[in-house]
Amino acid sequence: MAIKAASSARSRCFHARGTVFYAVLGPFLAMKPSGDVIAGLAPRHRQLLALFLLNPNIAVHRDQLIDLLWNGRPTKSAPRNLTTYIAQVRRRLSPRDPDLSPLHTLDGGYLLSVPSGSVDAAVFNHFAEQARIARENGDYHNAARMFENALSLWRGDALPAMRHVDELSAWAERLDEDRRAVTEDLFDVRLALGHHHEIVGGLAQWARRHPLRERPHRQLMLALHRSGRTHDASASYQRLRRTLVDRLGTEPSPDTQALHQRILTGDDLPSAQTRLCAAYRPSRECDRRS
Repeated sequence: MAIKAASSARSRCFHARGTVFYAVLGPFLAMKPSGDVIAGLAPRHRQLLALFLLNPNIAVHRDQLIDLLWNGRPTKSAPRNLTTYIAQVRRRLSPRDPDLSPLHTLDGGYLLSVPSGSVDAAVFNHFAEQARIARENGDYHNAARMFENALSLWRGDALPAMRHVDELSAWAERLDEDRRAVTEDLFDVRLALGHHHEIVGGLAQWARRHPLRERPHRQLMLALHRSGRTHDASASYQRLRRTLVDRLGTEPSPDTQALHQRILTGDDLPSAQTRLCAAYRPSRECDRRS
């Protein structure tokens, strides 16, 4: 079902035809234009393709690929193995005629041809960008829909079987952080729309999953307060404070403390725009924690 959602989002947004579609927002998948998963890709094949996706449509030198694939500690057989992997991937991507494969050999290296919209991470970024534009324009309903489209592409943590390849591990962490940010962006927009009752449960669960991220705790405090649960909102703040002090030896950020004071004094923010600004204001130095 998630694979179909990714394929549907891809076709709605970019209408990519006749190309391989790559999915990295979860376990790595390469799919035919029909939506069927390409079979026969071994772990090294998938790692190699993922590394190319980090450099789409850019030639990557053989030595660089070897260094990345073997984490800077290549074996003596690494160059020969890479040549074998390249030939095998070509056949997997274009079994009828490997010469028509999107993986090309260039002088000293290789290039993977990746048409626009053929990677789910790119589709995710497109939806997220459109959502943020809509949010800035005050179109919160459309922003919520675009954020939901972006999140629907995810099938789990990014590239879970590739975290032992250093370059792919770093990429996966960045993708996961993008997912967390978009999730919290969606909570912001729904707060601005006045959906505090509906999202309290989801926010509480999200805050428990990320006990050191202050942004979702601020959102939860607002949702609880606007649902008539000011005592619970204050209790949520106190739990966050104890966690930060116990684990990091630090107090909540000034933004979080100021929000708590406004809640205690009943100085809530009435308009959708000011609600969004109050919920958003992400203190990057505080919300870097996961």
